[in-house]
Parts: sequence; structure tokens; C-alpha cells
Amino acid sequence: MTVSLRQRVLLWIVAIHVLAFAVEFALFGQSFLRSTREEALDIAGDLVGNLRSQIKPGGDLNAANILSWSIWTRFDDAILLDRNLVQLEDGSVRPQGIALNPLGSSRRPADFDYATVYSNIFLAERTNAAIDDVAGGRVLPIQVAGGVWGACWYRVDPSLGRMPRLVQSFLVMLGATTLALATTLFFLLRREVLDPVSRLTSTARRVAAGDLSARVAVSARDDELGELSRSFNAMVAEVQGFQQRLAEEVQRATEMARSAEQAATAERRLAATGKLAAGVAHEINNPLGGLLNAVERLKRDDLPSERRAQYFALLSSGLERIRDTVGKLLRLTPRQAVRSSLNLSVPTLDAIGLVRHRAARAGVTLTLSDGRTWSNSESLPEALSQAFAELPRVQGDANELGQAVLNLLVNALDALESVEQDARRLEIVMRAVYEEGLGPAVALDVHDNGPGVAREELPKLIDPFYTTKDVGKGTGLGLSMVHSVVTGHGGRLVLDSEVGRGFHVHVALPQER
Repeated sequence: MTVSLRQRVLLWIVAIHVLAFAVEFALFGQSFLRSTREEALDIAGDLVGNLRSQIKPGGDLNAANILSWSIWTRFDDAILLDRNLVQLEDGSVRPQGIALNPLGSSRRPADFDYATVYSNIFLAERTNAAIDDVAGGRVLPIQVAGGVWGACWYRVDPSLGRMPRLVQSFLVMLGATTLALATTLFFLLRREVLDPVSRLTSTARRVAAGDLSARVAVSARDDELGELSRSFNAMVAEVQGFQQRLAEEVQRATEMARSAEQAATAERRLAATGKLAAGVAHEINNPLGGLLNAVERLKRDDLPSERRAQYFALLSSGLERIRDTVGKLLRLTPRQAVRSSLNLSVPTLDAIGLVRHRAARAGVTLTLSDGRTWSNSESLPEALSQAFAELPRVQGDANELGQAVLNLLVNALDALESVEQDARRLEIVMRAVYEEGLGPAVALDVHDNGPGVAREELPKLIDPFYTTKDVGKGTGLGLSMVHSVVTGHGGRLVLDSEVGRGFHVHVALPQER
């Protein structure tokens, strides 16, 4: 059980007060016993004098007067014997003459030691000397003009009657003074120590809970606790100021990081745009050359009608091809996100169309699969197109998903630049799967046979600005953006790689329900 400071202080006050009174009571008891012994010696003279006055010249005793004395109230017990004592053969003593019990014998216990009392009276009469410590009392010889008349045993023990009253009075006094002292001291300690410490503790708890506006109420007192409270308030104020400065620094650093991220994102987009421009230019220049040639031919008046029809067909095919290329580019152009039901193969095929020229120029064998059918051809086989068209649909933004796939393909092509040209492979697989935690899903796997990365670096790859590329060749935002898009669509991104064994990206998006 936890004992509070208030309770400990109160217990210490009571304990110290009780100890002080115990010492005082012990000293008082010793003084009381000494005074009792002194009183016994004082009244002994009065007793002997009074007894002498009641002895008649012939040795007879005025017993009636002796028994009526008020002095006996000061005694606990008494026995008065004259010299007429007989000592028996066994050494015991028996009175044969006057034997007076002024206070009566009925009050004595059954085992009262008469033999000791009688033998000591006999001895005192023969030696004419007082004897102490006899059955708790004292024996005094009584001298008269003709010698020793007899002896008196008496016991003066007023403490037996006074001690209970004394203890009772003492306990009452102890309780009253303890209560008064404890109440006074506790009130003073509470006002001067306990309450300030309690306020300080309560404020410290608030500060520990994060409330840096909490302050201790400081009075005008100029002592250690006042100084402690002022120091505590100053410390909390300093911590509050530091936290505010830290928050401002964090906000400033966050804004700088956002600016740097935006700049890096813009740089990456520009770099990606530059790389895509070559592919787009190739996709447009090829049909443009044929279109210009067809236009020149169509200017001739002597062109046969059959040839003119062929050139018109060539113009139509070339323009259709340019429109298709521009459409793919427009579908991947950033715009306001709009989510809808879509087939993942649509943005994927658009992204593939924009990097196909770069892959062909770099000697990369690009394969596309639904898990069963493979293709290296320029145009997509009908069976593969049909398989992709039958994929389950997902809820998402085609532009964002296309940008994510494009980033994965560009990253793979960048990695393959360090591989021998005839051995470069890039594999893309789309299929329906069941993912633990997602349920029915559509998976997109992108695998290259590039140099790969160490497994311990995989968790870092989705961090913004982290890149394994050479300085100046990467911003570290590609996979971070892909992870953001995939998780934003409720999906899952899994990276797998080993040094020298390529890089594999697994994207899973929940099927539309």
C-alpha cells in the first residue's frame, strides 16, 4: 500500500510525541517511586510516636485509640506485636501477647507470609534496629523508657491506589496533547510543505502528459520550496519555448523537403519526358515519312487511279497510327484523378506502347503474358488481347495506374543498361489471383534480369529520395510514387531481388466488387 507524504508526516509526528511522553512518563514514575519511599520514611516517625503515646506504664496498650486513628488510611497493611514472642524449635516465631491488626487481616491474601513478618519483628525487637524489605514493607522497633516494648510491621504503598488514576490521567493528557500537537504541526506542515509539494507534483504530472502550459502557483514566500516552484516554472517555460522552436524548425524543414520533393518530381518527369520523347518521335516520324512521300506522289497528275487509292489508304493508316500514339500519350498525361471501373491491361498497354521503341533500340526482349501466352511480336496476338480483355476489373484512376506502370518499366529499362545487349530481358505478366488479406485481385508482375539489389536494401527502396542509381541518374521517387499509388488504391506492392539475379515487382489490386 502506498503511503502519501501527508500520512508519513502525520505518523512521524504521532510517533515522536508518543516517544517523548514515554520517556517523560518513565522519568516521572521513577520520581514517584522515590517520593513514595521518602513518604514511607516520613510517616514512620509519626507512627512510632503515636504508638508510644498509647502504651501505658505497665506495658498495656490502648488498642481502642490506636484502631480509631485516621493515620491508618495512609497505610496498606500493618501488624503490631509486643515483646511477648516465642521462638519454636523449628525456628518459627509465634506471638504470645499483644497482636494487633489495625487494618484487619481479611484483606490479606491466603498465602500471606506471617512467618517472615513475625521472625523479622522478633529480630528487630532483639536488635533494636529497623529492617527494610520485609513482605513488601518495613519493621520498626518501638522503644519505651524501660527498653523495647515491641515492634510494628507496616507497608506504605500509595502507588497501588494512585497508579491507575495516574496512568488514566496520563493517557488522557497524552491523547489531548498529541491531538493538539499533531493537528497544529500537521496544519503548519500542510500549509508550508505538503500543499506546495502537492501542487508541484500535480503540475509535473500535467507537464509529463504534454501540457506545457501548466505552471505552479507561486506565492511571495522566499524559501526553498518557493525557489523550487519558480525554477520548475522557468524550466517548463524553457521546454515550451524549445518545443515551439522545434515545431517551427520541423515545419520549415518539412516545407523545404516538400519543395525539394516537388523539384525532384518535376526533374524526374522532365527526364522521363525526354526519354519518352524519343519513343514518341519514332512512333510519329515513321508514319510521317510515309505520309510525306504519299503526299508528294499524290501531287502528280499522271498518277493512276489504283496507285492514288493506295496512297490514300497509306495516308489513312499513317494518320490512324499517329492518332493512336498521341492517344496513348494523352491517357498518361497527369490530370485530376477520377476513379472508375477499368481493366488494368488498358493503362498497362498504354505504358508499354510508350517505352516499346526505347526497349527495341536498347535491344531489350520485351515479353507480355497472362500466365499462359507469350509474345515478342510488334503487334499483340488476338489470343493475348482476348485474355487481357477478360481480366477482372478494378476500381482506380487510369492515369495514376498508367504512371505507376510507366515508372516500373522505365526503372527496369534503366537497370538493363548495365547488362550485355543481347541478354536483356523484360517480362510483364497480368493475371487474376487470390491474395491473402486482399482476397480476389488482379496482379501485375514486372521482372527484369538486371543487376538486382541486395535484400537488405529492399525495404528502403520505397522511401522518398532513396536510389541505388549513380549520382545524377535517379531521384529516388519512382518506387516511392508507385508504392503511394498502389496503396492508395487499396493494393499491395512487393519487391523481390538479389544481387545478380534481377529485380521483380509484384503489384496486386483488389478486384471490383
